[in-house]
Amino acid sequence: MFGGKSSRRGSLHDVYALLRKRITVGEYGPGHRLKELDLARELKVSRTPIRAAFLRLEQDGLIVSAPSRGVEVAPWTDHDNDEVFDLRAYLESHAAALAALRREEEHLVEMDQLNERMASLIRYRTDDFSASMEVINGQFHQLILKAARSPRLAQFVASLMNARQVTGSFFNYSDAQFEKSVADHLAIAGAIRRGNSNLARSLMDDHIRNTGAQLRLERASRPTG
Repeated sequence: MFGGKSSRRGSLHDVYALLRKRITVGEYGPGHRLKELDLARELKVSRTPIRAAFLRLEQDGLIVSAPSRGVEVAPWTDHDNDEVFDLRAYLESHAAALAALRREEEHLVEMDQLNERMASLIRYRTDDFSASMEVINGQFHQLILKAARSPRLAQFVASLMNARQVTGSFFNYSDAQFEKSVADHLAIAGAIRRGNSNLARSLMDDHIRNTGAQLRLERASRPTG
């Protein structure tokens, strides 16, 4: 799948991205065993990029390794889900409030552009629709952190946004959930544009907590075993 000597660096990233996606969308559930040789054969790469991907995934907290069990997908509980989204709600709502007070015109222009791109994707769907939505969604949230002008806050949030079930979440969204996400973004951008920090804080808090609650329900609906 990723074979070819001319793109070794690309294959390292591609293997990592593919395995990460399989974990975050639930294709590989908690406890799923990941075997170097099987994956190398499937993806048509050497075992080197597989090992490198495993190292990054372990650093992300997505997999665990043990001498007796090998490598397997890390457990992810409702408590983990709630903790991540509670922390994101606290931090990103604060970022939205700061952005309402500190944003520049360039931030507002870029927010409008990102929201229009999301709306356009919903109207004219492509094969990579969900992946594109996830990228733009991440860019929107990162832009608010940039407008907040708090590097430490941005660093804290980045670690949470890399958590399992945050990345990959758009692959499980319904049409109504996509539309709700865009509507939320438009409302948040509007509050930031008007400099209404309290409203921006409240809207972002609701947006993050609703996302966390939806992912909790989606996780519960997956078949077990």
